[in-house]
Amino acid sequence: MPLRFASPPRRAQRSRPACTSPFVTLLHTLLSTRAAAVLALLLGGWPVLRWLVLRLGDGSDEPHGLAAFAAALFFAPWAAWREPLSPHRHSLLAASLLVYCVAFPFAPTLVRALLFVVALGLAAAPRGFALAWSALLALSLPVVATLQFYLGYPLRALTAFLAAPLLSLGGLRVEASGTTLSWAGERVIVDTPCSGLRMLWTGLVLAAVLACRLRLGARDTLALFRHAALAVFVANTLRATFIFCLETGLWPNPSWAHETVGLVLFAIVALGVVALAERRVTASV
Repeated sequence: MPLRFASPPRRAQRSRPACTSPFVTLLHTLLSTRAAAVLALLLGGWPVLRWLVLRLGDGSDEPHGLAAFAAALFFAPWAAWREPLSPHRHSLLAASLLVYCVAFPFAPTLVRALLFVVALGLAAAPRGFALAWSALLALSLPVVATLQFYLGYPLRALTAFLAAPLLSLGGLRVEASGTTLSWAGERVIVDTPCSGLRMLWTGLVLAAVLACRLRLGARDTLALFRHAALAVFVANTLRATFIFCLETGLWPNPSWAHETVGLVLFAIVALGVVALAERRVTASV
């Protein structure tokens, strides 16, 4: 019978931890943060940034968007720049960048800018009120002149169409034709400022600032935007009605009347938007 020698028991091998330098760990941490994603977007989106700088200086649109941009900087999550992006945001950011790259060769510059803002919002928007903060970025773009070009006349015509029956409630037989209101040989044209787009922009910026300040979620923010837009539309129709009475001599028409009517109506709208925002906070508690 052959002899068998028992082999000595093997010692369990301990797994050695991978040797990672502190610099590599720090670099990996920094590259996965919001700050790294925002920096990469700013570097890759230089054509949009260049267009924005040129638009600020060409006089085609008033630089009111700087106020919305300043508000976005104020509510930016400065304390969270070193936090990593969540996997959900990573997926949405990758999808938005894919859409941006595909649309870049043929999309208008403003559309590219909006897609860039969407990607920037996904990378940097604070938790809790991401939609409101991203809306501030979108409203900082020079959109008023473009919207005035495409939507100005339809909105002015709609304003004249709605102002005519309001004036008829006062016993005036006013006819609306396009952007013109006619009565007793008098003709009042609903001009470009009466389209209401600038008032709408201001009302939406106010709503976005309130939503950021009160940390409203996406659903409450959308509801606040909807109510603000409706209130602005009603106020703009009333403004056209009052200005008709001023221009036709039905009411006294001092030099400060036009601006005062607009300011008073917008103040009422602003108070209503503030009240709606506060109600949203109370309802969500």
